[in-house]
Amino acid sequence: MKVKSTSPRRRYCIIGAGFSGLGVAKAFRDAGIPYDQIEREPFVGGNWANGVFESTHIISSRKSTEYLDYPMPADWPDFPSSAQMNEYLESFAEEFGLKRSIEFETEVQKVEPLDETGMGGWRVVVSGGEVRHYAGVIIANGHHWHKRYPSYPGEFAGKQLHSREYRNVGDIEGERVLVVGAGNSACDIAVETGDEFGKSYISMRRGNWFLPKTFLGIPVSEIGDRIDRPWVPDRMVQRRLVKLITRLSMGPNSRYGLDEPDYEVFDKHPIINSQMLYKVRHGNVEVKPDISRFAGNTVHFVDGSSIEADTVVYATGYDVAFPMLDDSLLRWEDGVPLRVGSALPPDRANLYLFGVLQPRGGAGPIITEGAKTIARIVQTQEELDHPIVEDLARLQAPDSRMLVSPMATIRQTRQARKALRAVLAYNRARGRTVGLPPEVPPPPKREPENETPAQNDEKAQTPKREVAT
Repeated sequence: MKVKSTSPRRRYCIIGAGFSGLGVAKAFRDAGIPYDQIEREPFVGGNWANGVFESTHIISSRKSTEYLDYPMPADWPDFPSSAQMNEYLESFAEEFGLKRSIEFETEVQKVEPLDETGMGGWRVVVSGGEVRHYAGVIIANGHHWHKRYPSYPGEFAGKQLHSREYRNVGDIEGERVLVVGAGNSACDIAVETGDEFGKSYISMRRGNWFLPKTFLGIPVSEIGDRIDRPWVPDRMVQRRLVKLITRLSMGPNSRYGLDEPDYEVFDKHPIINSQMLYKVRHGNVEVKPDISRFAGNTVHFVDGSSIEADTVVYATGYDVAFPMLDDSLLRWEDGVPLRVGSALPPDRANLYLFGVLQPRGGAGPIITEGAKTIARIVQTQEELDHPIVEDLARLQAPDSRMLVSPMATIRQTRQARKALRAVLAYNRARGRTVGLPPEVPPPPKREPENETPAQNDEKAQTPKREVAT
C-alpha cells in the first residue's frame, strides 16, 4: 500500500473541485497554504458540470453569482446558461493555476481523525486504498447530489427519475408527465415538458411564493442585495418589500387557482420563475396537490382527483451527506450537521464543512469571502493548543441553518475574520498558543488478509517507497 508523504504541519486536503471547492483552493493559494485538491470526476465544476439539465440558467443574476475576485464577462446575459457557468468555472481554475493541484478521477473513501478531536491531523484514504496524512481537511463535496425521494402507497408502472437525472425532454417516456416538487428545478422541468408535450402536471403539497426573475428591468437577486443592508431596519421590513414586489409583478396565487403560501418569505428558498404562473394561465402546466397513492399509470391525489402519467420526475431535493465521514463525528439536527460559523463542526479541529449553505441569491460572493475566512481560521488554528471552534462557539452558538441571506452572511464572514485577531490575542495572553503542531506519526502498517505472517515479515524488511508531493 502506498502512503503519500505530506507535510503534517501545513498541508491540507480539499475535497471537491466544484463552485465551493475552487473558491477554497484559490483562497489557500493566495494565503500560501499548501494543499492537495481531490475531485472524483475528470473535470471541475461539480454540480454545474454534472447535475443540472441542459436548458438550465441561473436564477440569481450574473453579478450576484460571480466570485468577487473574478467577474463574469460583461457581455454575458444577466442569467447565464449552465454551459456558460461551466465555462466560467473552467476559466477560473485555469486563470489561477488551480488545476495543477487537482487530482481528478480520485475518490475520497474515508476521513478520520488521528486523535480524538483532530488536533493531531487527519487520515485520508483515497481510491485504491492509498493512505495519506494531512493537517486538516476541507470537505466541499456539495449538497445537491444525494437524491431524496418521497414514498407513496402503491406502485407506479411508468418511468420514474430524479431531477438530477433529467437532462432534456428526451429522458421522458411517453407524453404524460408529472413533476413532483415545488422548487426551482421542479418548475423549470414542468414548464419545459409542458411546452414540449402541450401539457404537464406538477404536484405541490402547499402554496408557495413565486418571485419574478426581474422587476422594473432589474434582476430580483440584485434588488434583494440592495435592500439587505444594515440600514434597512429589520428582516420584517425586507420581507414586506419582497412581498410588495411579488404582489405588483405576479399578483396573489388565488388568481392562478393556487393556494396562498402558508409560510413567510425567507423561510424557504424562493421560487424565482417568471414563466411558471404564465404557463399555468395558458394551460401548459396544471398544478395538483400532494399524491395520495399510485395504481399502475394512475396517480391519485389527496383532493380525490387523478391523472394518467407515463413519467414521474421527482424534483424533491437532496439530503446533506458526507459518505467519507463517520456520522458520529458530527452532531446532526433534522438531517443537517451543526456548525459554528456555517463550517466548523463542534468538538473537532482542522475539519471544515464548506458550502453547506443555500443562499437566497448568488453563491459566488459568499464563497469568496467564506473561503478567505476558512484560510484565516486554518492559520489561526495552527497557533492554538486546542480546537478553535471552542473559542468561536462562545461568539456564535452552533446551528444547522442552510438558507441564508447573501449580504448578511458576507458581513458576518468579514466580521469573523476581524474576530480571529481577538481570539488569537486572548489565547496568547492565556498561554494557550503553541508553535507549529507536532509531527503526525506515520500510518500503521496494514497486513493484507490473504498473506501469511511469514510473507508479512519478509515484506517488513523491505523499506516502503514514499510518493513525493
